[in-house]
Amino acid sequence: MDAKSRLSFGVILLFSLAVGALAPAAGAQHEGEKASTTVTGCVQKGDEVDVFAIGAENGRNYELVSRNIKLSAHVGHKVRVTGTLIEEESEQQEREASEGWAGKIYVTSLKMVSETCK
Repeated sequence: MDAKSRLSFGVILLFSLAVGALAPAAGAQHEGEKASTTVTGCVQKGDEVDVFAIGAENGRNYELVSRNIKLSAHVGHKVRVTGTLIEEESEQQEREASEGWAGKIYVTSLKMVSETCK
């Protein structure tokens, strides 16, 4: 392989690596997402319209967000939600943590555990 071919091969390889590194970021649903998480607890209505929360069994509270799951139908139910923990700006995150909030979950699935909460 001559010098020109090696240079072309190197450029193509570098381009392929760069595209491959960026591909997972292009498929992300929300900016600042973390890995999938599952929380079990009781669904509660929030202070605002279409705002819901879950009081988890571990004592932490999470705001719930979903486009596909009707969270309002599960208020007062014990459920297991799976979704993505959405990171917020650090200042807001610190303030909410001091108020007992652990974050916001974009819910992708919900399974009913019980129709009532204790």
